[in-house]
Amino acid sequence: MKNFLLTAAVVFYAGYATPVFSQKAETPKFISNVEGIKEYSLSNGMKVLLIPDGSQSNMVVNIVYNVGSKNEGYGEKGMAHLLEHMLFKSTKNLGDIKKQLSDKGGRANGTTWYDRTNYYEVFPSSDENLKWSLQMEADRMLNATILQSDLDKEFSVVRNEFEIGENNPGSVLMERIASTAYLWHNYGNSTIGSKEDIERVKAPTLRKFYEKYYQPDNATLIIAGKFDEKQALNYISQYFSVLPRPSRVLDESYTVEPAQDGERFVELKRAGDSKVVGALYHTVPFADKDYAALDALSEILTADPSGYLYKSMIDSHKAASVYAYQQQLRDAGFMYFGLEIPADKDVKATENDFRAELDKIGTTKYTEQDLARAKAKLLKQIENIKNNTINYAIGLTEIVGAGGYKLGFLYRDNVEKLTLADVQKAAEKYFRTNNRTIGIFIPTKDEVRVKNVEYSNDQLAALTKDYKGKALEKEAAPFEASIKNLKANLTEGTLSNGMKYGVIKKEIKGGKVLASFRFPVSNAKDLSGKSDVGSLMAQVLKTGTKSHTKEQIQDMLDQWKSNVNFGFGGQTLYVNVSTYKENLPKVMGLIKEILTESTFPEAELVKTINEYNTYLEGSLNDPQSIAFNEIEKITKNYPKESIYYTASTQEQIDNNKKVKREQLVDFYNKILGSNNGVGTVVGDLDTKTAGSLLEDTFGKWNSKSKYEYIKPELFATKKLDKDYLTPDKENGAAVGKIAFSMDRNSPDYPALIIANEMLGSGGFLTARIPTRLREKEGISYGAGSFVSIPVDNNVASWSWYAFFNPTKKDAVNKALKEEVNKAVKEGFTEEEFKSNLTSWLNGRKTGLGNDNTLMNLVNTQLQYGVPLEDYDTLEAKVSALKVSQVNDVLRKYISEDKMTSVFAGDFNKK
Repeated sequence: MKNFLLTAAVVFYAGYATPVFSQKAETPKFISNVEGIKEYSLSNGMKVLLIPDGSQSNMVVNIVYNVGSKNEGYGEKGMAHLLEHMLFKSTKNLGDIKKQLSDKGGRANGTTWYDRTNYYEVFPSSDENLKWSLQMEADRMLNATILQSDLDKEFSVVRNEFEIGENNPGSVLMERIASTAYLWHNYGNSTIGSKEDIERVKAPTLRKFYEKYYQPDNATLIIAGKFDEKQALNYISQYFSVLPRPSRVLDESYTVEPAQDGERFVELKRAGDSKVVGALYHTVPFADKDYAALDALSEILTADPSGYLYKSMIDSHKAASVYAYQQQLRDAGFMYFGLEIPADKDVKATENDFRAELDKIGTTKYTEQDLARAKAKLLKQIENIKNNTINYAIGLTEIVGAGGYKLGFLYRDNVEKLTLADVQKAAEKYFRTNNRTIGIFIPTKDEVRVKNVEYSNDQLAALTKDYKGKALEKEAAPFEASIKNLKANLTEGTLSNGMKYGVIKKEIKGGKVLASFRFPVSNAKDLSGKSDVGSLMAQVLKTGTKSHTKEQIQDMLDQWKSNVNFGFGGQTLYVNVSTYKENLPKVMGLIKEILTESTFPEAELVKTINEYNTYLEGSLNDPQSIAFNEIEKITKNYPKESIYYTASTQEQIDNNKKVKREQLVDFYNKILGSNNGVGTVVGDLDTKTAGSLLEDTFGKWNSKSKYEYIKPELFATKKLDKDYLTPDKENGAAVGKIAFSMDRNSPDYPALIIANEMLGSGGFLTARIPTRLREKEGISYGAGSFVSIPVDNNVASWSWYAFFNPTKKDAVNKALKEEVNKAVKEGFTEEEFKSNLTSWLNGRKTGLGNDNTLMNLVNTQLQYGVPLEDYDTLEAKVSALKVSQVNDVLRKYISEDKMTSVFAGDFNKK
């Protein structure tokens, strides 16, 4: 079957029954090498981009089709997205795509947006995985089955996804504003589509759409990471070059949105707890030079803490948060502003204040400092994205959809060349009242209207034709994804105060350096009742020191292309760092300053509480938030002062309001310290220099509170189903839990891991729970299970979850429990075990290719003494299992009689 594409085949295009036969294989034609992206083409019109990175242990195959919601006609709204789901079903030659993806492990997905649809697979680098991915993508390009029986199940899954989005007031408001702003262009339509169209479309209609757009002349294939380039080109020749160029011609989209002729206003009234104001301005395609100026302007306006809108709306406590963004679009797009408002504020008054501030955008005189700050942040983002090869290749999807991958380099160049005059001109040109959608129509005279910019394909080609890009960067050295190699490149040490650290010598693209630190602190007595104080303290840490303001701290991090994040939970402070080799000393110096000289400005605490509580208010009646919160409250009976107590959302809001600055300062001065901490750094570093840097940063930072581990308690679960009503919410959620005693040294641990894999966690939606609820019955968009088995205690649990239409609650509950009981009673099969074992092993290998996984493994060894070899030992133990052992362990721990379940949704819906 592997040579099926080399034989003659009859294919039907766009509904025309014209037989077209496969053509002779050809070698892809080399076009150019722009900054490490090697471009090729095939005579059938398909474009190919290769992005080799030997420092990766994974690879990604990403295929982008130039079709999205923009291409949908009357009665077809949501068709592009629905088709994306259908292409994970089966093909004529390879059969069940999801099962094969599941068997191979790794990570795979498909996404649909305005201008494009993409499908990608991330696997451990191997010739087998590369060959299969290319063979599969070539097969489903032309040979998807698109059966009505599959569509009958999948449309309800897509509808369920639609309903989840309907629960988000900010998301729904943005859709309403966009549909009001666009009279004719399809950018005004939601990509997920119309629920009615989704429900009524038939397979033959969907097939016509598929056969029109899913063709080689409408596709760009991207391969990135660690792979054999020569072999990749051979497979592309074998599987893709033989696909014929279709006889049909895709016409360019000719709908151009007319200049808006007055401010528009939309009011949305529906269930929800958040108060949100949005504003949309028509702007330009991604290809236009003004796009970079507008991106810079969005930073100048909304950045925390320097943004003009941020200062006027957030510092004044009129709103909790403000943001702005542009989409990377092929045609004239838009900039969208969002404002989240606390529950105790008047939304109408805030809306008027916001409109008044928006009116100032075109007349404000911006400064060179504003421009420098914005450029630093944008260039940092561009650099960080480019140096993460796997995510970069997936992210290129948007740029390809916007007109071609070289536009990304032109955008970067435009950012680098930006002048203050460019920004000022863009502010004056686009931010006019008559180009905004937020309010009512106002007739005026002598309006200067903003016309949307239009680019033809020929213009785009001319714009990028001779672009050469910058000099190629030095390629990072290969790094094998294995525990043996990790150990060979790991240096451990101990600071003078007892803190343990590890340095992983690994070259990362661009000279990047990552670090992760854990600082366990204090004891039950000193932390009693202080969970909210600790959480807020970490959020306010970066808001000012004795030497630098919040604004200056952010400016320095942007200039250094670095990120530093703090978080506090339980009894641990977490610090995560992303920077570059040349900037590491400066970043660590700043961290030391923050950890020893923070001032916790009162105004910043007020803003932080305001923003956090506004976020929490938005989840007060959210089914998912309620379900996951309540399952913890029901199954754990800790006193309120315990660090393990689960507060309700309203309790969290109320507790946050009570926190005072003095409490944060006291917590900071008495509780925090590194003397019981661990940390790992990854990068191409001299280990002695790195150790000295860590000593200088943390070596004398000690806690005044004695550290004593606070051990959690095991609370037995019981058979219980409890409902929580969330009126007028379109989606429901359910979570179940069984608690039991186990740690990772238990002889039952390996068997339970693989049992959970087969029951609800493994594969690409082919484990029993998701297969039953999503694939077979189509009653849940997302369903599965997970286990929590700790390293340092024996308080373990198995949990399940499902998201669904509230009217399907009983069906979901019945199906879930039937699957659990069936697995317990009848056990898993040998075939299931072998299939899921392969998937699980491949998934773990994929995980080892992630730098965060490496840091977590080393930190766990440093903190708990868990040897790195345990990673391989667990795999050996799981591989040696017999299916009878797995079934015995499942029966030992999993039972409906011990299952506590929570259901949240509008169950009064009919």
